[in-house]
Amino acid sequence: MFRITINHPITLVHREIIWQPPLLNWFKFNIDGASSGNPDNASCGGVFRDHNADFVYAFAEPLGFASSYFAELCGAMTAIEIVYDKN
Repeated sequence: MFRITINHPITLVHREIIWQPPLLNWFKFNIDGASSGNPDNASCGGVFRDHNADFVYAFAEPLGFASSYFAELCGAMTAIEIVYDKN
């Protein structure tokens, strides 16, 4: 009679994610890169932590007009360059 289509919402799956610190005398870095479009205004950043999960170093870098793929790669490359520069 009314011809109404019901669109059921997508069921979200919740997962608990636990960050684990690195091994003794090691460092861990977490990075991310993003673009507000693909391509569009993009940036990347990351944070370094030691085996006690204490903050060691962080970076954030604007990339200008770029894809999200490029932003992710720049985050990884920047982190590797920082590790190399700081031995």
